Amino acid sequence: MANNREDYLLVIWEFSESFGFARERDIVKRLKISAATASEYLKKMEDEGIITRDGRRIRLTEKGEKLAIPVVRTHRIVEVFSHQLLETPWEDAHSSVMELEHLFSDKKGEVLYRHLGEPDVCPHGNPINPIEKRDEIRASEAKPGVYIFLRTTYEDENFLRSLSEAGIIPGEEVEVRPDQTIKGPRGILTSDARELDALRLIKKKS
Repeated sequence: MANNREDYLLVIWEFSESFGFARERDIVKRLKISAATASEYLKKMEDEGIITRDGRRIRLTEKGEKLAIPVVRTHRIVEVFSHQLLETPWEDAHSSVMELEHLFSDKKGEVLYRHLGEPDVCPHGNPINPIEKRDEIRASEAKPGVYIFLRTTYEDENFLRSLSEAGIIPGEEVEVRPDQTIKGPRGILTSDARELDALRLIKKKS
């Protein structure tokens, strides 16, 4: 299926929320397209005032964010549908809906949302309302100790699988270790600082 603007908006939002910005190579890899295709479409988005570029760093403008919010919301709603009703594994929920979500644009997504019981978060713990503010910290900034894993903003399939294998899923207790690894119920996640930026935690109440 040919990628459209919604796909680009979703990927740029995800990487920006996770790491502060997106890069063209991130978009190429995630959407499985050629560099030439991505470059041409991103130039179009830049001309339309949807994104800005600072060297290799790509960010959404205010206009771009307004366009992205309903796209991200629908994506997260359809992830809930896929995970709960189609029994898609937690780590596969993101990739499983990349085409399906286009069927639920506009009002259809809100109808689905109501039928799902108006969930607060997607399977990865991200709020259905993308601009909802939460009391959370990045794992990369957490001091050693015990926390509750809240969500991951980075929804790369391999990364989600590594979290799942370690038992690091929303609501689980995890330990931030002095060597900047995360210990979950089933194993230890060895991650680079960039990926740790995408993991959001809340301090466990004593």
